[in-house]
Amino acid sequence: MPVFVRLLAVLALIMPVLASEGASAQDEVADEVIARVNGTPIRYSDVSFADEEMSAALAQLEPNVRFQYLLGLLIDRRIVALAAEEKKVGDDPAVKRRQEYFNEKALRDFYWVQLMQDRVSDEAVRAWYDKNIASAPPEQEAHARHILVDTEAKAKAIAAEIAAGKSFEDAANEHSRDGSGQDGGDLGWFAKDDMVEAFGNAVFSMKPGDISGPVQTQFGWHLIQLVAFREMPKPAFEEAKEEIFRKLAREEGQKLIESLRKEAKIEIIGVGEAAPSGGRPQIVPQQ
Repeated sequence: MPVFVRLLAVLALIMPVLASEGASAQDEVADEVIARVNGTPIRYSDVSFADEEMSAALAQLEPNVRFQYLLGLLIDRRIVALAAEEKKVGDDPAVKRRQEYFNEKALRDFYWVQLMQDRVSDEAVRAWYDKNIASAPPEQEAHARHILVDTEAKAKAIAAEIAAGKSFEDAANEHSRDGSGQDGGDLGWFAKDDMVEAFGNAVFSMKPGDISGPVQTQFGWHLIQLVAFREMPKPAFEEAKEEIFRKLAREEGQKLIESLRKEAKIEIIGVGEAAPSGGRPQIVPQQ
Protein backbone atom coordinates (compact mmCIF):
# COMPACT_ATOMS: atom_id res chain seq x y z
CA MET A 1 0.00 0.00 0.00
CA PRO A 2 1.45 3.44 -0.84
CA VAL A 3 2.70 5.43 2.12
CA PHE A 4 0.29 8.31 1.42
CA VAL A 5 -2.68 5.97 1.62
CA ARG A 6 -1.33 4.23 4.71
CA LEU A 7 -1.01 7.54 6.52
CA LEU A 8 -4.47 8.77 5.62
CA ALA A 9 -6.45 5.56 5.71
CA VAL A 10 -6.47 4.96 9.46
CA LEU A 11 -9.80 3.33 8.79
CA ALA A 12 -7.94 0.26 7.56
CA LEU A 13 -6.87 -0.38 11.15
CA ILE A 14 -10.45 -0.86 12.28
CA MET A 15 -11.75 -2.45 9.10
CA PRO A 16 -9.11 -5.02 8.11
CA VAL A 17 -11.07 -6.06 5.03
CA LEU A 18 -10.19 -2.75 3.41
CA ALA A 19 -6.47 -3.30 3.80
CA SER A 20 -6.40 -5.86 0.99
CA GLU A 21 -8.58 -3.95 -1.45
CA GLY A 22 -6.04 -1.29 -2.47
CA ALA A 23 -6.06 2.49 -2.39
CA SER A 24 -8.93 3.01 -4.82
CA ALA A 25 -11.31 0.83 -2.84
CA GLN A 26 -10.42 2.60 0.39
CA ASP A 27 -10.93 6.01 -1.17
CA GLU A 28 -14.32 4.94 -2.52
CA VAL A 29 -15.52 3.43 0.74
CA ALA A 30 -14.19 6.35 2.80
CA ASP A 31 -17.02 8.60 1.55
CA GLU A 32 -19.90 6.16 1.96
CA VAL A 33 -22.65 7.18 4.39
CA ILE A 34 -22.95 4.70 7.25
CA ALA A 35 -25.45 6.53 9.48
CA ARG A 36 -27.71 9.58 9.54
CA VAL A 37 -28.63 11.81 12.47
CA ASN A 38 -31.62 14.05 11.81
CA GLY A 39 -30.90 13.72 8.12
CA THR A 40 -27.19 14.63 8.36
CA PRO A 41 -24.69 11.98 7.14
CA ILE A 42 -21.93 10.26 9.07
CA ARG A 43 -19.39 8.68 6.72
CA TYR A 44 -16.65 6.07 6.92
CA SER A 45 -14.14 8.91 6.69
CA ASP A 46 -15.62 10.39 9.87
CA VAL A 47 -14.89 7.12 11.65
CA SER A 48 -11.36 7.25 10.26
CA PHE A 49 -10.80 10.72 11.69
CA ALA A 50 -12.24 9.69 15.06
CA ASP A 51 -10.00 6.62 15.11
CA GLU A 52 -6.96 8.77 14.41
CA GLU A 53 -7.96 11.10 17.24
CA MET A 54 -8.48 8.30 19.78
CA SER A 55 -6.18 5.54 18.54
CA ALA A 56 -4.06 5.40 21.71
CA ALA A 57 -7.04 5.17 24.06
CA LEU A 58 -8.77 2.45 22.01
CA ALA A 59 -5.72 0.45 20.94
CA GLN A 60 -6.67 -2.62 23.02
CA LEU A 61 -10.20 -2.96 21.63
CA GLU A 62 -11.10 -5.56 19.03
CA PRO A 63 -11.67 -4.00 15.57
CA ASN A 64 -15.45 -4.53 15.56
CA VAL A 65 -15.86 -3.20 19.11
CA ARG A 66 -13.64 -0.26 18.26
CA PHE A 67 -15.68 0.55 15.17
CA GLN A 68 -18.99 0.39 17.04
CA TYR A 69 -17.63 2.56 19.85
CA LEU A 70 -16.41 5.22 17.43
CA LEU A 71 -19.67 5.22 15.49
CA GLY A 72 -21.64 5.65 18.72
CA LEU A 73 -19.34 8.47 19.72
CA LEU A 74 -19.87 10.25 16.40
CA ILE A 75 -23.65 9.87 16.66
CA ASP A 76 -23.67 11.37 20.15
CA ARG A 77 -21.36 14.17 19.03
CA ARG A 78 -23.58 14.96 16.07
CA ILE A 79 -26.73 15.08 18.23
CA VAL A 80 -25.14 17.62 20.57
CA ALA A 81 -23.62 19.62 17.71
CA LEU A 82 -26.99 19.91 15.94
CA ALA A 83 -28.59 21.08 19.17
CA ALA A 84 -25.81 23.67 19.52
CA GLU A 85 -26.48 24.92 15.99
CA GLU A 86 -30.14 25.43 16.82
CA LYS A 87 -29.12 27.58 19.78
CA LYS A 88 -26.71 29.60 17.57
CA VAL A 89 -23.76 28.56 19.74
CA GLY A 90 -21.57 28.80 16.65
CA ASP A 91 -21.81 32.60 16.83
CA ASP A 92 -19.93 32.66 20.13
CA PRO A 93 -16.39 34.09 19.66
CA ALA A 94 -14.95 31.27 21.79
CA VAL A 95 -16.37 28.72 19.35
CA LYS A 96 -15.02 30.61 16.33
CA ARG A 97 -11.57 30.74 17.92
CA ARG A 98 -11.66 27.00 18.55
CA GLN A 99 -12.74 26.42 14.93
CA GLU A 100 -9.76 28.46 13.75
CA TYR A 101 -7.44 26.35 15.89
CA PHE A 102 -8.72 23.02 14.58
CA ASN A 103 -8.84 24.29 11.01
CA GLU A 104 -5.14 25.11 11.26
CA LYS A 105 -4.46 21.67 12.73
CA ALA A 106 -6.34 19.98 9.86
CA LEU A 107 -4.33 21.94 7.30
CA ARG A 108 -1.09 21.08 9.05
CA ASP A 109 -1.88 17.37 9.39
CA PHE A 110 -2.92 16.94 5.77
CA TYR A 111 -0.07 18.98 4.32
CA TRP A 112 2.45 17.25 6.58
CA VAL A 113 1.52 13.94 4.98
CA GLN A 114 2.17 15.40 1.55
CA LEU A 115 5.54 16.76 2.66
CA MET A 116 6.56 13.44 4.19
CA GLN A 117 5.40 10.97 1.55
CA ASP A 118 8.45 11.37 -0.66
CA ARG A 119 10.84 11.40 2.30
CA VAL A 120 9.67 8.07 3.74
CA SER A 121 8.76 5.98 0.75
CA ASP A 122 8.20 2.23 0.76
CA GLU A 123 11.52 1.97 -1.06
CA ALA A 124 13.29 3.87 1.76
CA VAL A 125 11.75 1.56 4.36
CA ARG A 126 12.91 -1.49 2.41
CA ALA A 127 16.41 -0.07 1.97
CA TRP A 128 16.71 0.57 5.73
CA TYR A 129 15.58 -3.00 6.47
CA ASP A 130 18.05 -4.49 3.98
CA LYS A 131 20.96 -2.46 5.40
CA ASN A 132 20.25 -2.54 9.11
CA ILE A 133 18.47 -5.86 9.61
CA ALA A 134 18.81 -8.24 6.67
CA SER A 135 22.53 -7.55 6.06
CA ALA A 136 23.54 -6.78 9.64
CA PRO A 137 25.15 -9.38 11.90
CA PRO A 138 22.49 -11.09 14.01
CA GLU A 139 22.14 -9.85 17.58
CA GLN A 140 22.76 -12.20 20.44
CA GLU A 141 20.69 -13.28 23.41
CA ALA A 142 22.14 -14.68 26.61
CA HIS A 143 20.81 -17.32 28.97
CA ALA A 144 22.09 -16.67 32.48
CA ARG A 145 21.53 -17.27 36.16
CA HIS A 146 22.25 -14.86 38.98
CA ILE A 147 22.36 -14.52 42.73
CA LEU A 148 21.40 -11.16 44.23
CA VAL A 149 22.55 -10.10 47.70
CA ASP A 150 22.95 -6.84 49.63
CA THR A 151 26.71 -6.61 50.06
CA GLU A 152 29.92 -7.33 48.17
CA ALA A 153 31.23 -9.31 51.14
CA LYS A 154 28.18 -11.60 51.02
CA ALA A 155 28.63 -12.10 47.27
CA LYS A 156 32.30 -13.05 47.76
CA ALA A 157 31.40 -15.53 50.50
CA ILE A 158 28.85 -17.23 48.22
CA ALA A 159 31.38 -17.30 45.37
CA ALA A 160 33.74 -19.15 47.71
CA GLU A 161 31.00 -21.71 48.47
CA ILE A 162 30.50 -22.29 44.74
CA ALA A 163 34.25 -22.60 44.14
CA ALA A 164 34.33 -25.24 46.90
CA GLY A 165 31.79 -27.36 45.04
CA LYS A 166 28.33 -25.99 45.81
CA SER A 167 26.12 -25.75 42.72
CA PHE A 168 25.18 -22.28 41.51
CA GLU A 169 21.50 -23.25 41.54
CA ASP A 170 21.61 -24.41 45.16
CA ALA A 171 23.45 -21.24 46.18
CA ALA A 172 20.87 -19.10 44.41
CA ASN A 173 18.01 -20.95 46.06
CA GLU A 174 19.59 -20.52 49.50
CA HIS A 175 20.96 -16.97 49.33
CA SER A 176 19.42 -14.89 46.54
CA ARG A 177 16.90 -12.25 47.56
CA ASP A 178 15.62 -12.10 43.97
CA GLY A 179 12.48 -14.05 43.07
CA SER A 180 14.43 -16.06 40.51
CA GLY A 181 16.32 -17.72 43.40
CA GLN A 182 13.54 -20.29 43.68
CA ASP A 183 14.41 -21.36 40.12
CA GLY A 184 18.13 -21.54 40.77
CA GLY A 185 18.57 -17.91 39.73
CA ASP A 186 17.47 -18.65 36.16
CA LEU A 187 16.76 -15.45 34.17
CA GLY A 188 15.94 -17.15 30.88
CA TRP A 189 16.96 -15.60 27.57
CA PHE A 190 17.51 -11.84 27.24
CA ALA A 191 19.21 -9.24 25.05
CA LYS A 192 21.97 -7.03 26.39
CA ASP A 193 19.77 -3.92 26.42
CA ASP A 194 17.09 -5.75 28.42
CA MET A 195 19.29 -5.50 31.50
CA VAL A 196 20.78 -2.56 33.38
CA GLU A 197 24.10 -1.49 31.88
CA ALA A 198 26.51 -3.00 34.42
CA PHE A 199 24.70 -6.35 34.38
CA GLY A 200 24.44 -6.51 30.59
CA ASN A 201 28.09 -5.55 30.11
CA ALA A 202 29.20 -8.26 32.53
CA VAL A 203 27.12 -11.01 30.91
CA PHE A 204 28.14 -10.22 27.35
CA SER A 205 31.83 -10.15 28.24
CA MET A 206 31.69 -13.71 29.62
CA LYS A 207 31.97 -17.15 28.05
CA PRO A 208 29.39 -19.93 28.53
CA GLY A 209 30.07 -21.67 31.83
CA ASP A 210 31.80 -18.66 33.40
CA ILE A 211 30.80 -17.33 36.81
CA SER A 212 31.44 -13.63 37.37
CA GLY A 213 32.89 -11.90 40.36
CA PRO A 214 30.55 -9.57 42.29
CA VAL A 215 28.80 -7.10 39.97
CA GLN A 216 27.14 -4.04 41.48
CA THR A 217 23.92 -2.50 40.16
CA GLN A 218 21.27 -0.30 41.75
CA PHE A 219 19.57 -3.50 42.94
CA GLY A 220 22.53 -4.84 44.93
CA TRP A 221 25.42 -7.22 44.28
CA HIS A 222 25.16 -10.02 41.72
CA LEU A 223 26.99 -13.22 40.98
CA ILE A 224 26.26 -14.25 37.40
CA GLN A 225 26.59 -17.60 35.66
CA LEU A 226 26.43 -17.51 31.86
CA VAL A 227 24.73 -20.61 30.49
CA ALA A 228 24.77 -19.97 26.74
CA PHE A 229 24.51 -17.50 23.88
CA ARG A 230 22.28 -17.76 20.83
CA GLU A 231 21.56 -15.63 17.79
CA MET A 232 18.27 -13.75 17.87
CA PRO A 233 16.00 -14.51 14.87
CA LYS A 234 15.66 -11.57 12.50
CA PRO A 235 12.15 -10.25 11.90
CA ALA A 236 10.76 -10.59 8.39
CA PHE A 237 10.28 -7.38 6.43
CA GLU A 238 6.50 -7.53 6.85
CA GLU A 239 6.91 -7.78 10.63
CA ALA A 240 9.39 -4.89 10.86
CA LYS A 241 8.19 -2.42 8.22
CA GLU A 242 5.72 -0.43 10.33
CA GLU A 243 8.23 0.11 13.13
CA ILE A 244 10.89 1.12 10.57
CA PHE A 245 8.43 3.49 8.93
CA ARG A 246 7.69 5.20 12.24
CA LYS A 247 11.42 5.49 13.01
CA LEU A 248 12.22 7.06 9.64
CA ALA A 249 9.18 9.33 9.82
CA ARG A 250 10.32 10.67 13.21
CA GLU A 251 13.81 11.32 11.91
CA GLU A 252 12.73 12.95 8.66
CA GLY A 253 10.00 14.91 10.42
CA GLN A 254 12.52 16.40 12.84
CA LYS A 255 14.80 17.41 9.97
CA LEU A 256 11.90 18.93 8.06
CA ILE A 257 10.46 20.95 10.93
CA GLU A 258 13.89 22.33 11.82
CA SER A 259 14.36 23.37 8.19
CA LEU A 260 10.97 25.06 8.09
CA ARG A 261 11.67 26.84 11.38
CA LYS A 262 14.87 28.32 9.96
CA GLU A 263 12.88 29.82 7.09
CA ALA A 264 10.15 31.23 9.34
CA LYS A 265 10.16 34.48 11.27
CA ILE A 266 9.28 33.46 14.83
CA GLU A 267 8.51 36.00 17.54
CA ILE A 268 7.71 34.86 21.07
CA ILE A 269 5.92 37.74 22.75
CA GLY A 270 5.89 38.06 26.52
CA VAL A 271 7.10 34.56 27.45
CA GLY A 272 10.55 34.17 25.89
CA GLU A 273 12.76 34.82 22.90
CA ALA A 274 13.36 32.92 19.70
CA ALA A 275 16.70 31.14 19.55
CA PRO A 276 19.26 33.23 17.58
CA SER A 277 19.97 30.33 15.22
CA GLY A 278 16.35 30.16 14.17
CA GLY A 279 15.91 26.91 16.07
CA ARG A 280 13.33 26.16 18.74
CA PRO A 281 12.52 29.14 20.97
CA GLN A 282 13.45 28.97 24.62
CA ILE A 283 10.16 29.36 26.49
CA VAL A 284 10.47 30.71 30.01
CA PRO A 285 7.68 31.54 32.46
CA GLN A 286 6.77 35.16 32.99
CA GLN A 287 8.09 36.73 36.17
